[in-house]
Amino acid sequence: MEKHDSKLKFYGSSWVALIPFIAFIGSLLIFATHRMKSSQPALMGITLLSIGLISFLAKDSTEFWKVLVKGMTKPSVGMFLLIFTMVGIFSALLNAGGVAGGIIWLASIAHIKGTLFIGFTFIACAILSTGSGSSMATVLTLGPALYPAGVILGANPFVLAGALISGANFGDTLAPVSDVTIAATGNQFFRKTDRAADIGGTVKARFKYAIVAGLASLVILMLLGSSGGNYLGAEEANALIQSYSNALGLLMLVPVAIIIYFSTSGKHIGTSLMAGIISAIVIAVGIGAISPSDLIGVNDSMKLVGIIPSGVVKMINLIIIMGLLMGAGHIMLMSGVMHDIVAKLSSVAKTPRSTEIVSVILAAIMGMLGGFAVMGIAVAGPFVDALGKEQKLHPYRRANILSTTTTSICHAVPWSSQLFVLAGFLVSMKDTFTFIPDIATTDFFMYCIHPWVLPIVMLIAAYTGWGRIFEDDDENMISGNFKNEIPKELVG
Repeated sequence: MEKHDSKLKFYGSSWVALIPFIAFIGSLLIFATHRMKSSQPALMGITLLSIGLISFLAKDSTEFWKVLVKGMTKPSVGMFLLIFTMVGIFSALLNAGGVAGGIIWLASIAHIKGTLFIGFTFIACAILSTGSGSSMATVLTLGPALYPAGVILGANPFVLAGALISGANFGDTLAPVSDVTIAATGNQFFRKTDRAADIGGTVKARFKYAIVAGLASLVILMLLGSSGGNYLGAEEANALIQSYSNALGLLMLVPVAIIIYFSTSGKHIGTSLMAGIISAIVIAVGIGAISPSDLIGVNDSMKLVGIIPSGVVKMINLIIIMGLLMGAGHIMLMSGVMHDIVAKLSSVAKTPRSTEIVSVILAAIMGMLGGFAVMGIAVAGPFVDALGKEQKLHPYRRANILSTTTTSICHAVPWSSQLFVLAGFLVSMKDTFTFIPDIATTDFFMYCIHPWVLPIVMLIAAYTGWGRIFEDDDENMISGNFKNEIPKELVG
């Protein structure tokens, strides 16, 4: 985290740094509420114009634009660009290969419909995200296969979208290879040596919270999915099942399995996705679902067309918006606004309980403001570290409160980048699956159950002291389960 004396200065108040996020969130909610289509280019323009507007209020406009560009060119932004582009191609290949038809065929003969399919979706996403450590890649990899199949098979489309996000969040908050796990452990240190918390010990200490939240989320999602009627009528659904059902499409799950295998074997998500793309091409061509000329070609107007360019084009708007938001987030960070919020809340932390509750609140606010977990962790982390050390809380405990809460809230609010990307991605699938509803983030954020449940579990753990652990001078773990005071052997 940058030092406070290096912050970007504005005329009037540093709080003007919030304007781009307010403009983005407000526009997003208005467009979603009024069911406006093709909103991504408009959101891109509004966000960019609002950033340009506050540049006139910066005392050093040159520094302002440098800060913006620095935020937009962070390694995480470059990785988003690569992953989104590859996922766009991969999802287009899955659609063309008929993977949804294969799942429809299998689920229909196995009678996995409606509520059961929602539970299946949550579990499938939880497995892939735990292996890959990437919630976004999980949603965009499994979404093309599971979402249209689920809608046809009687799953509530909005609860189904929530199940996709919930399962992806489960792994993102638990996986050892998750960027948020790595970020949170990397800025929580032992008191005497300033050695960062190790990932293995942190994940082991987190497991009980993850399982409780995961089981509760699965039950709630299935209860929600069982209420109300089907989105499609029985006659229409049966006709669609007959139309789309295709046993050969199941072979397109092999590339998904390859991605899972590579991810769980320690390969980078980029390598895993490329392996999936190559295998998807080979299988789709092999089963006759596509021909090599369908991948890329030139039409009569000399325009490049095909699965590969169309997959890339669908992701361009999302990539640009993500970059702008990351730049705006860096402006907000350097303005000192986030530091001010954190400092005000930090003043009330006096006991282990109050310190942990404040840490949960800090993490939630940072996740809610930015919509990017790693950025929120980077801002709140040093404060959680300092406050926790005062109460001799173990770095495992601090890291778990920080990462689970920040990450989950990022996946719960309607202006979340994760939800925004998923909504845009699902709507883009209407070209292939016309029965998919026009879905906006305001339609399903309340069904993203796991991102709501896990912070509640952590807040309960903070209040009751469930799982609370302390650290002695030799970095040993001292149990303080259900205690609201520093153990006597650590006092003095």
